[in-house]
Amino acid sequence: MKWLYLSYFLGAYGKRYDSLDSTDFEFCTATEVQLPKLPFHYEPKEEAIRNILSGSTAALGFEWAWAGRDADWHYSPDTGQPWPKLFFDKIDYRQGNPFGDVRVAWEPSRLQHFIELALIAQNKPLYRDEAIKLLTQQLESWVRANPVGCGIHYISVMECGLRLMAVCYALDIARPYLEKNSAVWCAVAAIVSSHADLIRQRLSLHSSAGNHTVAECAGLVYAGLLFPEINDADDWLATGVSILSQEAERQVLSDGGGVERSPWYHLFVLDLLGLVVELLRFKGQAVPSEITGALVRGRRFIGVLAKTPTDLPRLGDADDGYALSPYLRLSWDVSAERKQVETFTDYGLTRVAVGGNGGGQLLLDHGALGMAPSYGHGHADALSLVLNVGERELLIDTGTFSYTGEPEWRSYFRSTSAHNTVCVDELDQAQQSTPFQWSRPYTSELVGSHVTNKGVVYLKMFHDGYKELGVTHVRYVVVIPDKLVIVRDLLEGKGQHKLDLYWHLAVNPVVDGDALHFYGNDQAASMRLWGGDFSLHRGELNPACGWGSMCYGVREPVTTIKKSYCGGLPYSFVTSIELTDECFDERVLKEHLDIAQSWNFERPG
Repeated sequence: MKWLYLSYFLGAYGKRYDSLDSTDFEFCTATEVQLPKLPFHYEPKEEAIRNILSGSTAALGFEWAWAGRDADWHYSPDTGQPWPKLFFDKIDYRQGNPFGDVRVAWEPSRLQHFIELALIAQNKPLYRDEAIKLLTQQLESWVRANPVGCGIHYISVMECGLRLMAVCYALDIARPYLEKNSAVWCAVAAIVSSHADLIRQRLSLHSSAGNHTVAECAGLVYAGLLFPEINDADDWLATGVSILSQEAERQVLSDGGGVERSPWYHLFVLDLLGLVVELLRFKGQAVPSEITGALVRGRRFIGVLAKTPTDLPRLGDADDGYALSPYLRLSWDVSAERKQVETFTDYGLTRVAVGGNGGGQLLLDHGALGMAPSYGHGHADALSLVLNVGERELLIDTGTFSYTGEPEWRSYFRSTSAHNTVCVDELDQAQQSTPFQWSRPYTSELVGSHVTNKGVVYLKMFHDGYKELGVTHVRYVVVIPDKLVIVRDLLEGKGQHKLDLYWHLAVNPVVDGDALHFYGNDQAASMRLWGGDFSLHRGELNPACGWGSMCYGVREPVTTIKKSYCGGLPYSFVTSIELTDECFDERVLKEHLDIAQSWNFERPG
């Protein structure tokens, strides 16, 4: 890093990219497309088209607008503050900085909205000239505003990889409507060459290898294949393919789940791997079997959990980022078979269908905290569950909200109390060391499952996140399809403890005696709870309780049920969720709980 800074300080760094001649590169001079056609699902309404053509684009939970000023690329949408234009390694961007959440500021400069502009030019002739003009003006402005190495957009080379790919795809789609020797092609060449150099010098490897590594190496593959005239192109390509082959095997688990235990980041990784495969095939290159095998496993996994990106459960961190565009549909296999019960043993997740004809599902988290050794994108959510009834969410994961914004909110949304599980002595199941690191990880396991010939599902799981307190949490779950979901939380151990069971709701309940009813759904639902003291919370502070973040950067009140107990162990909470309008029969609940607790479970898989 020292030599990089010295070169930058002396004014030498970046000059070689400014002098590149676009006519030296086939990608910049070709009249035929240079990239494979991709499946985009983009059907914009008039209002959306007018909005993006005005210079506005979404920046996670905020609006960002380009008003024709180069300085707009350094504006922080969440705070309104400008980020400093310094050598990237000299900028304070971590939690507690005075400028804002850097992830929000990075979003517009991924330049992925260029894909949208290019699709408008391709599919909406009425707006073509306007879209092309804005695309070229913004690209040239970005290059002027971001000399190589200067500013926040070079801090993360993952951002460089994503930007490189977005620019190449957008310009290739828009190619028929661009002037052959337009200055914009010089901007493309400068971005690809400078970004690939930075990525190659600063790859995320070893213990930090995760989704960042995949994005960086995907960028190297694209730079190497699309700009073979550059001296380092062969090295970029070989490095990218080699590391991606290793990471595909490691990051996509044997059951198709993602090593970071975040479905959103898993989709991000799968899309990136898919983009690499599409390009390798298009260019007649060999595709490593490790990558294709990982894609088959991973795509089935997400296809079982969801049918579209908007349905994907937000377990662990989710920052609403995309590999190329929110409109890309590269990794979705709608034909994925969905069983009544399926356990992904390596990942640590069980899906149970709670209604006939796919009408609702229960997801139970009994996996590891995240990817060792830092567990960066994991949340302390052992034994948490989320529940959809019909097509609507009922019990939710509260989300992520922010990475480097307000520290107290980053801490809250990662915490045990922000998930549908039990918190002991107001402590997390693991210890938050930094905003992206955990220590004292737990062991979590599905002890066993059984499905009767009548389709009743019994599950038992545990975690030892409170072993230092001498406490073990065991959760029993019973699902009677279309009728009832029963959860018993048993806390075993010794001593006096404070126990808090949390249920975070997507809808507001109507309290009626000992029952809570949920209306406005396409299927009836009610909830009853036994054990501890009952309380409802919504949008509370000091301490935070009753908050959700359905998209990154946005925090809003949600209704949270809390059941609390102080005293000796063992102790149990029982929760029933009724899926019909039939009169509740407590004898049925007790009968199935007795069966669950006495069952000789077999370990899955």
